[in-house]
Parts: sequence; structure tokens; C-alpha cells
Amino acid sequence: MIQASQFFRNLKIRSKLLGGYTLIFVLATLVGGAVIYQQVRTTIEANIESELTNATAAIQNMVRTAAATSIKNHLRAIAEKNREIVQAIYNDFLQGLTTEKEAKDLCRKILFSQSIGKTGYIFCANSDSIAIEHPKPGVAGKNFSTRAFVHAMIKMKTGYLEYDWKNPEDDALKPKAMYMSYFEPWDWIIAVSTYREEFNALINISDFRDSILSLTFGKTGYAYIHDSLGNIIVHPFMVGNYYDSQNRDGRYFVRDICEKKNGKTVYIWKNPGETLAREKMVIFRYIPEYDWIVCSATYMDEIFVPLKMIRNIIFSIVFLTCILVFSTSLWINATVIGPLQTLMKRFAMGSSGDFNIRMPVESTDEIGQLADYFNKFMDRLNRYVSDRKKSEQALRLSEEMFSKAFRSSPSSMFIAVLKDKKIINVNDSFLGVTGYRLGELIGKELTGVRFFCHPEDGEKLMTSLAQKAPLKNWEIGFLTATGEKRTGMISVEQVSLWGEPCMLGAIEDMTDAKRLEREILTISERERQRIAMDLHDDLCPQLIGIEVMTKMLQQRLGEKENANPLALKVASQVPSEADRAGKIRALILDAIEKTRGLSRGLAPVNLVDRGFDVSLEELAAYVREVFHIACTLSCDTQAFEDNSMATHAYYIAHEAVHNAVKHSKADLIHICLTNQTKTVTLTIEDNGIGLGSPKPGPGMGIRIMSYRASRIGALLEFEKPPKRGTLVKLELIRPELKKRLTDRNG
Repeated sequence: MIQASQFFRNLKIRSKLLGGYTLIFVLATLVGGAVIYQQVRTTIEANIESELTNATAAIQNMVRTAAATSIKNHLRAIAEKNREIVQAIYNDFLQGLTTEKEAKDLCRKILFSQSIGKTGYIFCANSDSIAIEHPKPGVAGKNFSTRAFVHAMIKMKTGYLEYDWKNPEDDALKPKAMYMSYFEPWDWIIAVSTYREEFNALINISDFRDSILSLTFGKTGYAYIHDSLGNIIVHPFMVGNYYDSQNRDGRYFVRDICEKKNGKTVYIWKNPGETLAREKMVIFRYIPEYDWIVCSATYMDEIFVPLKMIRNIIFSIVFLTCILVFSTSLWINATVIGPLQTLMKRFAMGSSGDFNIRMPVESTDEIGQLADYFNKFMDRLNRYVSDRKKSEQALRLSEEMFSKAFRSSPSSMFIAVLKDKKIINVNDSFLGVTGYRLGELIGKELTGVRFFCHPEDGEKLMTSLAQKAPLKNWEIGFLTATGEKRTGMISVEQVSLWGEPCMLGAIEDMTDAKRLEREILTISERERQRIAMDLHDDLCPQLIGIEVMTKMLQQRLGEKENANPLALKVASQVPSEADRAGKIRALILDAIEKTRGLSRGLAPVNLVDRGFDVSLEELAAYVREVFHIACTLSCDTQAFEDNSMATHAYYIAHEAVHNAVKHSKADLIHICLTNQTKTVTLTIEDNGIGLGSPKPGPGMGIRIMSYRASRIGALLEFEKPPKRGTLVKLELIRPELKKRLTDRNG
């Protein structure tokens, strides 16, 4: 095998072109011919099968229509004939030749003496739905107005009708057909009926036999009908039963058709008078009401006659193609090999270092284009030699500029290889913030120098970069060389340096900014408490004093009015001064209560002692009373043992509720405090317009809520419920897990 491969590789281009083109054209022609042959065969077979299927369906409909017409005409003839008999007997009655009773008895005897098929019969009913005459015992004289077909029968009186009926001796309803003729003098509807299962005995085959036998498929294909027992109903040249017929291979093909009843089959069959058995395709459909199977058959050799011509054409094309390819290959060799040999010599001269060598362009064909490409290649090679020196100089300049920008950046920056996480460079700002020396970091793994306070932060960073997702302004805790914990905002992107995937990171030290946030929050807490104390210790006592004075004034005015009868009479008509003083006192009491509520909201006093759930209920009541918004609370735990933790949690709930009221346009707020095995969860959910994006914006309220959560070692999340609104979720960890999260948030 190896020797043969080597032999073909060493052949001259002349031989390769001649043999290759000839082989390709021959194979392409054979493959294309085979595909065309198979496609034509498949198409012809599909078309014939479709034609047979459509013909079979048409025959099936034709047989059904003809059979139904034959049955209808048969029943109609009987019904109309019996009406004529009844009319003749009635005429004898009118002429006095017999009594009416004798006339009806004679009619009954004649009607009931007839049978329709095997079990069909004639009966009479009147317009009141009563069976006047019926051959079945127990039916005559009964009212059948509850039967739907009886209503149709009375409405029509004359015509054809199909319905379901169950005789007393039958187990179930069976389909029947009936033709009616109305005899008005006695109000008799003379009905001739029979069961559908006996229709085949009433059908006149000659009504459609010629139409079926006239159908042909190909030269000798034909249509035929037999029942499920193999009995021939209609066939061009066969009669009797051929259920046990076998083809050349011993296959009982008729049994298969009788068992399947619907489908397609192919078998070998020899018609009478023929010398050879041929392959035959049959499409068959079942008519259950007559137990007939309609078949359309054709012979495969007749439908595939066009394929023989296609096969001969393909072989002729292959032969002519071989001659044409051989002649063309000789001409191509003469016009291609010479110029290629010249080009090979010029390449050899160019490879020796003579970049000024060129190839004469004498044509515009592929050889001429190749010569032109060779000349352009040599031109570019000359330019490349000179441009390479310029590129190397520019690259050195670019690297120098990047190095200066990296070194002088005020942001703390580092570069590490993405594959092994080793640091390859850091700038001076990074060294200044972390306190490391350059030699302590170069070549070390980023996750191995105790830079991240929490190792999982480093893992998250690497995972994000592996997914080619840059990190922007991600807050982390990091350690300096002395072990000091600091807070920073890190941004990392994946870059390519010298063909190696690397990470470029920048860190902003946010420790002082976080400390300033804490100081601002502390100041706001002090101011909140001062205002609350002023409300509680100064304004409330003054309001209480005014309320007491108003109460005394109301009492004095009341005593004065009681002592003056005229004043009492006037007071009964208009509000008295005492009443006005009482209203003023009620307003003052309401102001005192609201002032106390504001005081508790601004600075709740020992939430643990008075009950955190009570404080939340007061917050909910305040929202309902002041803003007229439905606010509910569900609580199953006190949850807090530390007043500071309870205070932070309360103000987070307070801020979330007021955000829902002021910004979310909610009309329903639900506060929920639940106690799990390891956590306590506080959620505030509203049905407002919701957040503008999956993550909350950098508003001061949300930032203060996040800061309070970090102060108590809790996880604060903002979510969008499935329908609408906002869900604020505060998750407080049990004491055994609290220390780890407290360290994480600094």
C-alpha cells in the first residue's frame, strides 16, 4: 500500500492530470447517473403509488355511492309498491267491498309477509309517534316519541333515513336504513327498513362493475374487489374464492390483504395466458359496511420502462466522457507543463537570494495569473524585508509606551497569565497600596500570595475570565503585605500579550470611602436620635400640657353653659364653645400620638425589650394610617437578642417600605419575618412598578441599606417577583455562621 502511494506521488503531472481527470469525470458521471437513476425510480414509484392510492380512494367512493344508491332505490321501490297495495285495499273499503278492519288486517298480512334481505322488515307508524303495525311482538301500539329518528320520520313522512335501532331480542343498537312512503287516509307512514350489515345482499353489482373494470394502470394493470374472505366481487378475469392463493414464492398474498384490509403490498404474480411471473404492486382500501376490499394493481416492469432508456443514456455518456477527457487532458498537458517548468526554474533562482527575478506574463489564464502572482510575491518580499525593520522598531516603541502608561497609572494594576495565574507585572500604585515588593510578586500565583481576604473571591474571578466575561467594579476585601484588611473595587479583563491569554486588573482602594460612609451614617443616626428625643422629650410634653389646658377649658365652658338656660337653648341649635374646645383637644391628642409614632420611628427604644415584631406592626399600621396603603405583617419569631442588630434590621425594613410608598407606586406591601434552622429571613414585598434593572441602582437609600446589612453580617438581596413589584430580602445568619460573613464584609 505504501509503495503504491509513493508510486502515485512520483508520477509526472502529465500522468496525474490525464489519470486524475479521467477518473474524476468517470466517477462523477457514474455517481450522478446512479443518483439520477435512483431518484427517477423513486419518483416514478411514488407517482404510481400516489396514482393507485387516489384511484383506489375514488373506486371506494364510487362503490359506496353506487351501493348506497342501489340500496336506496331498492328500499324505495318496495315502499312505494306497498303503498300502492295499501291504496288498492283502501279503495275496496271505500267501495263497500270490505270493512275497514278487514282492509287493515289484509294490509297487515301483506306487509308482514315480506322480508327485506335477511332480517329487514316493513312497519307502520302514525304522526303521533305510535307504532301502528310492526312484525316484532310487543312493539305495535307503543309510543316512540322519545326516539330522535322517530321525530325525523314524522317530519319527513316520505324519504330516505338512516338511524340506530335495538330490537327487544338484540344486545345493542345497530345501524339501519329506511325508506318511508306516507298513506294519508289512515295516517300510516309505511317504512321499509333493513340493517346496514345486510346491505351487500341488496346491492346490484352490475351498477358499477363496468365502471371499475374500465380502469387500467399501465398496459395490464387493473382494479378489482373482493371481500375479507377472499370471495371475488368484481375482477377482469377471475371468479370464485382465491383466499388460499399463493405466488411463486409460496406467499399467501390474499390472506395478507384480507388481514390488513388497508395498505400496500408487492408480490410476484402471473396472469392467465402469460408465460412469466412479474412483480406486482397493489394498493387496497376496506369498505367495512359491505365487508369489501377495493384493490388497484399494476406491474412494476411496466412503470419502470423509462429507467431502461436512462440507463443506456448514462453508459453512453460515460463512454463519450472518457474519450473527451482523454483528448482534453493531452491538450492541457501541452499548455500547462511547459510554463510550470519555467516557473519552477524562476523559483529556484529566487530561493538563492535573487529577489529581482521576475516571470514574463504572456497570457491572462491561470498560468499567466500565477506568473503575475509570482512577480507580486517577489515585489512584496522586497518590501517585507525593508518593512520588517520598521515594524520591529514600531513594536519596540509601542511596548515602551504601554510600559510607561502601565507604570504611571494612578490605579493599582497587575498583569497575570490566565493559564497558570502567575503574576508577570504590577505597577507602582499596586505596590504602594499592598505594601509588597516587586520581587515578592513576580512569578507568584495571584491566588497564592494571600491577596484575597476570601479565596472564593479569587475563584469567582478566574471562573468569570474563563467564560470570557469581564468583571466591572466588583467590591472585594484584600490584604496588604502586613495582613491589614482593606476594601477595594476591582475590574478585570482578558487581554492577549505576546500571543498568551492574560488578565489585566485594576483596583481602586475604597477603604477610606467606606470609612467616610460609616461616619456619615453615624452622624445621621445621632441626628435622627436627637430629633426623636426632641419630639419625645420637648414637643410631646408641650402638646400634653396644651391638651390638659384644653380639657380644663372645655370643662369650664361646659359648666358655664349648663348654668345658662339660654345658652343651652342656643347650644342645641349650633355647636357650643365647649364642643369646639373638645374638638381642639381631640386634634391635640391625635398630634401627640403621631408625634410619639414619629419619635419611635426615628429612634425606636430597645427593640429587643419591646418586641421587634411589635415595632414592625407599628410600622405597618403607620403606613396604613398615613398613606392609606394596605400593609400586612406575618411574623413567627422575635429573631434578635442584640438591640443594635435589631435597630439596623428595623431601619432596613423602614427604608424598603418607604421606597415602596414613594417610588414604586405600590398599593400593597407585605412584611414577613421567618425563622429557619440556620437563618432568620426578613422580606419586604410590594406590587409596584418594580426595579428598572435586575440589579438596583446606586441610590443613597439602597447604599445605606447595604451598609447596614454588612454591619450586622447579613446578606441583602433585591429581586423581581414573577409578576411585578420588588422583593427586598434580608438574610441573617445564625451565630455559628455569623463570624465568617462578618469577616467577609469587613
